[in-house]
Amino acid sequence: MNLQKILIGVDFSQPSTAGAKWVSEFLAPNAELTLLHVVEPVRHPQFASGLLPPAESLDAAAREDAMRRLREAASYLTASEPACYVRVGTPHEVIVDVAREGAFDLVVIGPHGERARRSRFLGTTADRVVRTSPIPVLVATHPPARAPRHFLVPVDEAAITPLLLRSVRELADRFDAEITLLHVWSNAVYSHVASMSYATAHGNEQAARDEIARELHQASVHWLNEIARAGIARERVTATVTYGHAGDATVDTAVTTHVDMIILGRRTTHVVAPALLGSTIGTVLHEARCPILIVTEESGGSR
Repeated sequence: MNLQKILIGVDFSQPSTAGAKWVSEFLAPNAELTLLHVVEPVRHPQFASGLLPPAESLDAAAREDAMRRLREAASYLTASEPACYVRVGTPHEVIVDVAREGAFDLVVIGPHGERARRSRFLGTTADRVVRTSPIPVLVATHPPARAPRHFLVPVDEAAITPLLLRSVRELADRFDAEITLLHVWSNAVYSHVASMSYATAHGNEQAARDEIARELHQASVHWLNEIARAGIARERVTATVTYGHAGDATVDTAVTTHVDMIILGRRTTHVVAPALLGSTIGTVLHEARCPILIVTEESGGSR
């Protein structure tokens, strides 16, 4: 996965600039960086149109102020003289268009530091960029004070998994990082396995639990075999199996294993991680307290 040309969306909040600083200092210190701020068009209330300057004047003033602040933010980054651009439009649409047209390797979005919500994290813009970008997206929330050394990667048998593992392998090699693979059994599947194990154990509860443990261990072995085929060094990998809601399990595992980054996969038609469907991607994006990298099917993982 290339990290040579990176687009960073900046909204001037402290978390946004902290994410940009982390990328420039630890994740990709030698990359060509471009900073982008999107000014939303000014909409005059009709009743006050005679009391306000023309919308064009307000837009021009906003662009000028944004460029000044963007260049000031750029001065704090370790990369030399990143390019700075200010555009007017709908933020997520502009970010995705610029990313596509500029042939970037990665889009970086900082958490929304001014929104009053439980995680003070993901706004509508970031959520829509994650769901629509044709290239990988990094949501740089609470970045560690170092390069990433431990990745959490939820995996399943979805078609995107081989691409996801290739990207993980390249990043693990780049950062000499450990990998925790996570497979989340749904409650329904786990309940079925538990009931079957209990039945075959003739009512012996301990034997049923042992049978479930063996099933989970077999799943772990299957993963490691798949990883070997993807070329990831076996000594880097730990496989973890659990059950429940996939999003909650991912967030909980990220905390208990002290990972530096969660790496998910997104198909071109809908978001998966893999097998993180529906509300699960939202749970991970809104609740995780570490950077989240979304690898896209369309991008091919690297260029």
